[in-house]
Amino acid sequence: MLRAELHVHSSISDGKDSVRKILNAAVEKKIDVISITDHDTVQGSLEALDIVEEEKLPIKILPGCEITSSSGHILAFGIVKDVEPKMSAEETCRAVRGLGGVCFLAHPFDFIRGGSVRLRDFRIVDGIETFNAKSYFNFMAKRYARKFSKPEIAGSDAHSARSVGLAINYLPNNMNLMESIFHARYDGKRVSIRERLAFLLFQLSQRL
Repeated sequence: MLRAELHVHSSISDGKDSVRKILNAAVEKKIDVISITDHDTVQGSLEALDIVEEEKLPIKILPGCEITSSSGHILAFGIVKDVEPKMSAEETCRAVRGLGGVCFLAHPFDFIRGGSVRLRDFRIVDGIETFNAKSYFNFMAKRYARKFSKPEIAGSDAHSARSVGLAINYLPNNMNLMESIFHARYDGKRVSIRERLAFLLFQLSQRL
């Protein structure tokens, strides 16, 4: 099985650390696959692909990003071009699939952090993030993913290298990466209040 981290933000969007620092942390933690899912841009993934190729790092990159749709955040995997934000969930998924990618709802029901609260969106996407290390609504995400028979993944939603690997997906290694995420098993732990507070203070300092 491959150990995969499928939800990470770098300093290209609202993360604290560079793509290079995130990759180094992932390699140290023996993660086999990582997706840099910066908000509304695949630039983090493209940079990760370049670094891994140039330095021959022992890790695979699943390109992607976290797209802001009009009804909530959607994790897109398998794309190397940006998708316009603020479109409807239907339009967002259509655009992602047109680029050869797949769509997973990010932290659904977590409305404070941009998670969709529309049950209709569960029908539209290809899968659901049912464990998010920062969400208090994972139980609802899991309930409705199973109601709509959708594949499930986990995400650390890491905004620093330190938080990489809080949630690990176990992917079969006898198929391609895009296919394997539909067969993921996972485990994870929640971010501590101390870590959440430290990151919030960091974000505040960046805005001052």
